[in-house]
Amino acid sequence: MIQRNLFFCVVVISCVCLFEISYCQTTIGARSIGIGQTGVALPGHQWAIFSNSSLISTNERRISFYGFRYVGISEISDLAASVQVPAQFGSIGAGFHRYGFDLFSQTQLRLGYKKQFKQFHAGLSINYSHVQQGGGYGSAGALGLNLGLAAQILESLWFGARATNINQPAYGPTDEYLSRDLAIGLSYFPSPRVMITVDAVKDVRFPMSLRAGAEVELISGFRTRAGITTHPETYGGGLGYDTDLWQINIGFQQHIPLGLSPAIDIGVSF
Repeated sequence: MIQRNLFFCVVVISCVCLFEISYCQTTIGARSIGIGQTGVALPGHQWAIFSNSSLISTNERRISFYGFRYVGISEISDLAASVQVPAQFGSIGAGFHRYGFDLFSQTQLRLGYKKQFKQFHAGLSINYSHVQQGGGYGSAGALGLNLGLAAQILESLWFGARATNINQPAYGPTDEYLSRDLAIGLSYFPSPRVMITVDAVKDVRFPMSLRAGAEVELISGFRTRAGITTHPETYGGGLGYDTDLWQINIGFQQHIPLGLSPAIDIGVSF
C-alpha cells in the first residue's frame, strides 16, 4: 500500500512540474473518446446526460456503463453509468460518475430533462459533485446547473451547444470552484455510413480546445473511429458494434506526452 501511494504521488508531482497545468478528463463514453472527445452535437448519444442534455434520446430507453483508465494507472480511473427514459412530457436522463481512489476521489450525480420542439431541442441538468480526501482531510460538495441546446439544421447536419455550471458553484465555504465551460459543435452526415464531427470547448481557466473526429460504418453495425484534440494534444481511435438491443464501444486516447489510455462502454436498450 505504501509503495502504491508513493508511486501515485510521484506521478502527480512529476506531471505538475513538467506541464504546469494538469488537464482533467471531462469526456464520458468510449465513442466520444474515439472521435476526439467530441459529442456536443451527437444525436442519439448514450452519454448525452454528460455531453449535452438536449440530446437525451426521445425514442429509446437505454442504460449504459463506462470505464476509462488513465495511462494504465488504476488509481486514476473513471467509472460511469447512465440511463435515458423517454416520456410523454419529454425525456429524462440520469448519470453517475466516479474518478479517483481512496486518497482522493470525485463523485458526480446528475439528473437531466430534455424537451423537443420540432427540429429544436432544449435540455437542463442538475449536477451534484462531491470530493473526498483521505487521511482525515474531509470532504465537500457543490450543486451545479447545466444548459444544453441542439437543432437539426439540415437532414444531414446537427448543431449543439452547452454551458456547464452556469451558477458558478464552489465546494463548501471555499474558493475552489467547479470547472465551467462553454462548448459548441457540429455533426455532419455526408452519407448514412459516415459522420464527421467538430467541437470547440472553452473552459474559463484554460485555452480553447478544438476537437474533431470521424466515424465510418464498414459493415452493418460495425464502426471505426478516429479523432484529434488541441489543448491538450491528444489522438483517439476506436471500434464499435451495435444491434437493436445492445451496443459496445472500445476506444483509446494517446495523450502527448503522458501516454495511452483505454476506454470501454456497454449499452443495453430496454
